[in-house]
Amino acid sequence: MSAPRVALVGARRVRQGLGPFVARDLAAAGVEIPAVLGTSAESAASAARELTERVGIHARPHTSLDELLAKEPVDALAILSPAETHERYLRAALDARLHVLCEKPLVWGAADFPRRGRELVDGFRARGLLLEENCQWPHVLDAFRALHPGWNGGPPRKVAMLLAPAARGIDALRDSLSHPLSLLQALCPDPHPHLEAIHFERVSRVPETMRVSFVYCTPGARVPCAVDLLADAQVPRPAAIEIDGLRGERRIRLPDYRMELADDERAVPLPDPLSRHVAVFAAHLRAALEGSAPPDPAPIACRLALLGALVDACPDELHDCAG
Repeated sequence: MSAPRVALVGARRVRQGLGPFVARDLAAAGVEIPAVLGTSAESAASAARELTERVGIHARPHTSLDELLAKEPVDALAILSPAETHERYLRAALDARLHVLCEKPLVWGAADFPRRGRELVDGFRARGLLLEENCQWPHVLDAFRALHPGWNGGPPRKVAMLLAPAARGIDALRDSLSHPLSLLQALCPDPHPHLEAIHFERVSRVPETMRVSFVYCTPGARVPCAVDLLADAQVPRPAAIEIDGLRGERRIRLPDYRMELADDERAVPLPDPLSRHVAVFAAHLRAALEGSAPPDPAPIACRLALLGALVDACPDELHDCAG
């Protein structure tokens, strides 16, 4: 079959965007990128130029999704725009029967975002469309196993994570908490997990660090989890996971952006989790276009429900210092 064709929505690096990197990885997976969508003629043209300069991709700029879909025969959208814009593009993709790779979280804004997200997930499932959310950290587990050969990979006793979002307050939760939730889903597969004992606290002022702790509950496991969100970190931003006392720190070697996963004694190569995730999406897209049923998107709706529970428990002062 011919190469799948994916249009990019939000292809620029504004607000920590992943557009050029996702484009790079889609192209490496054999996907064509014929078009990009911007909010204005200037931003669309800038996104197209950035893809040409960074990745060598020549995509046509558009400012209207209706116009893009009328002029460009595409199979899927990669929605990489700010989270508050995702919903309208997802609904447009659903109406146009397009497959989707969407940046996390799938839907954001207003108190009922988990319900609205579940409705979208149900719509994609009902129409047999591929829907994947860009949660990369489960792809770190192979390197974690190589770093700690004695780790059995089973349901953990406890999990911790360090992340350094660019945003503050409630927006830091938006940008970060899908990562530990997706990791826990990979470690403790279950269709209906829930959270207990949710707690927020400031654990350090210098550097400013907020801890979000909770217990991830399934019928077969109760896993305490602590997520430390570090503010004002330098780029590349620090990140680490800890499972049952075994630590893996992501280290990025510049200028080539080579990744390692390390503890105090050794390090192993870490294949770029984003590249691996995009390659999986490309494989699922090819299979869907050839008539195979796509993976069930139900875990995305489950993750949104868990994120909603964390947001509901968030102290008022975190809502006041977003940005």
